[in-house]
Amino acid sequence: MYIIHETADTVAIATPASNNAKTGPMLQIWIMSRNVHPVESRRTGHDSTLQCAGCPYASNKGCYVSPLPLMALWRAYKAGSYSHLQIGSAEWDSFFLGEAVRFGAYGNPSILPLEMIENIASLSVSHTGYFHDWNIMPVSLAKAYGKYFMASCEPHNVSYAQNLGLRTFTVVSEVPTDKALGIECLSDTKGLQCIDCGLCDGTKRSATRSRSLPSVWIKAHGYQTEKAVLNLSLN
Repeated sequence: MYIIHETADTVAIATPASNNAKTGPMLQIWIMSRNVHPVESRRTGHDSTLQCAGCPYASNKGCYVSPLPLMALWRAYKAGSYSHLQIGSAEWDSFFLGEAVRFGAYGNPSILPLEMIENIASLSVSHTGYFHDWNIMPVSLAKAYGKYFMASCEPHNVSYAQNLGLRTFTVVSEVPTDKALGIECLSDTKGLQCIDCGLCDGTKRSATRSRSLPSVWIKAHGYQTEKAVLNLSLN
């Protein structure tokens, strides 16, 4: 496990291929607060101003991410258990080369510098990623990150994101009638793991194809499903 990026407020930690049943054995990148324990961050709403900005499910309002791995990662980070991995180093290239990468196992991966994302994407065999702060950043920046990541949406703002040229990943409470939302997550319909599907990788691949890849939707899920469904009903 390595620290791949730090600012005064955030830290990004890359962990080896996981045993996550949905994603399959992908490298995972977690973005957290450097200074506030993840449980405290979510309890106080601090997460909604930093690592989870733009997400209506932040602050324990429906987030699917369990606090348990976040707590373990943060404690180990504060104990100095992780070394730094320097972009461009042989160790960096070796860690990411030929791997499938899940950007943002927690937190907006758009916190990472764009050049770092481009580098990791070029080394990896495939990647997935989602950013919920696309609508609170300059349009040009949203499009730049949207080359690699899906715009995380709710049904009411899908058209706005798609009009910017972004592919969308939408959480719904029931099967949508709006065909613009795309197709249901293939993990749910086909039992495919993310490592074998690879649809959620932004717009860059679509630019090289005669036909664009579809957007994706998924039913609210995770340990806070009821809160997520309630949240959707209010928006």
